[in-house]
Amino acid sequence: MEREYVLEAVDITKRFPGVLANDRVCLNVKYGEVLGLIGENGAGKSTLLKILNGIYPHGSYEGKLVLEGEEIHPASTQDAMEKGIGYVPQEINVLKNFSVAENIYMSDLRMEKLDPDKKKKKTPFVNFRKMYESCELLLRENKIELNAKADVRKLSVGQQQMLMIARALATKPRVLILDEPTTSLSGKDVKSLFDVVRSLKEKGTSIIFVTHKLEEIMELTDRVTILRDGKNISTFEKKDYDTGKIIADMIGRELSELYPARKNPIGEEVLRVEGLTVAHPYIANRELIHEVSFQVRAGEVLGLGGLVGAGRSEVCSAIYGMLPRKSGRIFLDGKEVHIKNTEDAVKHGISMVSEDRKRYGLNFSWDIKKNIAISNLKAISRAYFVSSRQLERRVRPYFEELRIKAPGLGTRVATLSGGNQQKVVIARALNVSPRVMILDEPTKGIDVGSKNEIYQLINEMAAQGVAVIMISSELPELMAMSDRFIIMADGHVAGELSKEEAQESSIMRLATKSFRQDETGKKKEAKK
Repeated sequence: MEREYVLEAVDITKRFPGVLANDRVCLNVKYGEVLGLIGENGAGKSTLLKILNGIYPHGSYEGKLVLEGEEIHPASTQDAMEKGIGYVPQEINVLKNFSVAENIYMSDLRMEKLDPDKKKKKTPFVNFRKMYESCELLLRENKIELNAKADVRKLSVGQQQMLMIARALATKPRVLILDEPTTSLSGKDVKSLFDVVRSLKEKGTSIIFVTHKLEEIMELTDRVTILRDGKNISTFEKKDYDTGKIIADMIGRELSELYPARKNPIGEEVLRVEGLTVAHPYIANRELIHEVSFQVRAGEVLGLGGLVGAGRSEVCSAIYGMLPRKSGRIFLDGKEVHIKNTEDAVKHGISMVSEDRKRYGLNFSWDIKKNIAISNLKAISRAYFVSSRQLERRVRPYFEELRIKAPGLGTRVATLSGGNQQKVVIARALNVSPRVMILDEPTKGIDVGSKNEIYQLINEMAAQGVAVIMISSELPELMAMSDRFIIMADGHVAGELSKEEAQESSIMRLATKSFRQDETGKKKEAKK
């Protein structure tokens, strides 16, 4: 009898102290299909993937894993890989001082497994010719457009993501797990990734595709399994896909509108930036951003649009004091302010939620309480001593209003899901009672339910008169949540659009403007 499933996870139960992460979860993957796995942050997806990948070894959980009809007991990630389960994590993890080929075959640089000549004597030396030939064949067979000899330091984020997929494919997996592979990719890179996934499917590779983006589920997958609170909720065949039903199963309630309406009045100017210029930190006579000017008013959400690398994050980092300014002026309520570091920014009422919460947003060894409170110790301290009572009183309202899912304020941030970590970052930014709030990709890597809660929070900030600057690479999100748009391209302001003027086509037309560099290193718009 022909088997239907290549991989089955049966009644997987995984416990942590005080938390039941997976509760008799079942997952099955058919031969040559793309199975979507979706659920809110904290639904149990990451725990299940770590069991499949051997990070949580056999014996640390209940239930069983069956691969091609045989029960397997992965003891490590290496063991899972050798058994035929490939895994590409969400975070980019490449060796930047090596070539593409060296990255792919780092675990076996002698290439013994790939050398058909069994008579050759084993040698400790690297056969670079054989390695590059094998790499070029691997890339060509899987339609991955990379140069085997390319310096990884010069690859784009999208190319590095493709490199990680190629590295997993080198082990010839029977099942390939892609964990949030499009989180940091541009639209062009996403299309390339989808082409590779479809090519793998045609060749019979089974793929588990984990994402928070419903449009990716609808477009790419053959089935989708939904988890919530560590349990199986439902599985839909492609012919039965319904966005409303999938969202309802994910979050446990009907979601009438993803983007809540905002009707608050827009007030006077709060922040004005004039001629902001930032020099490139590594390349002489080159600028990251050039003479950027704009203003934001009270109660307004200003959308900062553009392609990846356009300079959006650099503008916000310079305003917040994270990047030194070469020139330019910043005004708050009409008065010029001098911001040399993040402390100056906070003192003047500017707060920022960084795109990279792991690097700039959180201390993962601390609990929720300390992470939120650290941004404004003056509010809870006297004569260098922190009042425990004031700390609790200051932090708890943010914990409750943002609906952070955790046993309590003493929960370590490292144990939280991505969406709840993001809520802690936002709570910390709100703790300084800002006049200006900068949100750099505030919903990156989080589920649709948490996104809706963050959108409501943005509306609440605007209603309170906060001037909000929002960066988002998701055009529908940016268009729905912003009152006005500044579009950047190549480090310049390419144009400004009102809410009525903003369409995907008009935004992309501005975002793809090109600028030429003159002999002084400055750039001017290139004439067509």
